[in-house]
Amino acid sequence: MTERNRTGNDDVIVQRQEPIETELEIEKQGNGFIVRGIGGQVGEISYKLADVGTWVIDRIHMDAPYNGTELERQLLDLVVEEARDKGRKIIPSAPYALEQFKENAEYDDVWERSEKEFSDTYSSNSVSSS
Repeated sequence: MTERNRTGNDDVIVQRQEPIETELEIEKQGNGFIVRGIGGQVGEISYKLADVGTWVIDRIHMDAPYNGTELERQLLDLVVEEARDKGRKIIPSAPYALEQFKENAEYDDVWERSEKEFSDTYSSNSVSSS
């Protein structure tokens, strides 16, 4: 939010950061998780089924005050833990998920590097042309 300085000096603009809610709940919803605050949903992660043993993380969204925070990583870790518990692999299609999978070896056990329909050049071992 932007507002004029109350001192009468119109040349000064004051930037106000939206407050981050401290009471947040993460809950399982369908194929993913959502984060709710007092004002409603503030973030989500979702995945699709590529096949019986593989999920595609296709969306991670956080409202502005939470974007780039540890909360985003917590959502990713919840999906990864669920995949491990169920013996599934993951294709990280969402940009944040792909970045985290590439930077953190702790995800190697669930990372499906294949040429499945939802894979991209970063999650494939090789790309074949038809």
